[in-house]
Amino acid sequence: MKLAVTANPAAAEVGRTGPLGVALGPRSDRLTAELVEAAMAGAADLGLEARGVRRGDDQSQLGMLLGIGYPSSLLPVFADPPSCRRVLWVGEGLLPRDAPRVGPLSRIARSRAMDYLKYPLRPLKDAPLPGPLARARASATIERQRSRNLRDVGSLARSADRVVVTSRDRRAVLQSHGLTADAVPFGYAAAVAGPLAPPEQGDRDLALVSLGNFHPRLAGRRAVVEQWRAGEPRLHVIDGAWGAERNDLLRRSRIVLNVARMQGEFVGIRLVLALAAGAVVVSEPMTDPFPFVAGEHFVEAPLEDLLEAARELEADEGRRRRIAEAGQTLIATELSTARCLSRALGLAA
Repeated sequence: MKLAVTANPAAAEVGRTGPLGVALGPRSDRLTAELVEAAMAGAADLGLEARGVRRGDDQSQLGMLLGIGYPSSLLPVFADPPSCRRVLWVGEGLLPRDAPRVGPLSRIARSRAMDYLKYPLRPLKDAPLPGPLARARASATIERQRSRNLRDVGSLARSADRVVVTSRDRRAVLQSHGLTADAVPFGYAAAVAGPLAPPEQGDRDLALVSLGNFHPRLAGRRAVVEQWRAGEPRLHVIDGAWGAERNDLLRRSRIVLNVARMQGEFVGIRLVLALAAGAVVVSEPMTDPFPFVAGEHFVEAPLEDLLEAARELEADEGRRRRIAEAGQTLIATELSTARCLSRALGLAA
């Protein structure tokens, strides 16, 4: 399947006023590095020159600055005085205004006090805990991350001309807090996910795969996967694999089970990676999976039924191929990185 990229006059105008700068924060991980690489590839497809920008770099010659990745990591770059149009593109979870306090540590987790307590408490944060305390810590950890992301996005929005999030439910969260945002998912870039692999290729020797890297503080979600693996010898857990290693493993896979870090979480990038490899994701329900459609681009099932749904799909090769092919059509057209980047930057509707 060949990617179609249409010349964009608005993109050409950005190129004439200067290159696209992609903000590079001081703290980065492998996923952020891949997202930056994808953005660079999408810019090249649009005919834009792109370069990385760190704190203190001269931004006056840029046509536009794009911040992509963890909001906290982008704060130093966006702290420099603005001298060009700025766009923030966020894919992290955000705490809804009406989110219930789900654990005894909730109030502390959402407060700024944790900014001061996190260092003294660091030796204890990954210590093994009994079940109820481990679940309370996991809930508090997720709440704190989502609360901090929301706070940092609010700070970044004050110096950004445009805020974009990767899903419609995240856009709704920002709107409930009085922030205007657009919803554009991260797209497919062959430079990151590799070329599209035929779903029917015959060397898919990994029937069922769980792709993820659960932090020790999220032990409850990891325990679910470990329980499945104990009873299903065909389940392989891919933990900590990135880049070409991850892509090669996905190309050997038929079904990818998605256990989200939190209920309802949008996992568009995981869908893109699996579909590019010709595999199909069986996922917990997402609050709003748009533009992906359950039953058409992935299979949806409650967590307690996820493994059985994956087994049923693995046994129905015709259905698996139809879903993979439909998903590949979506990511290679509407969700190509060039098109998603163009929409995120406000160069196309």
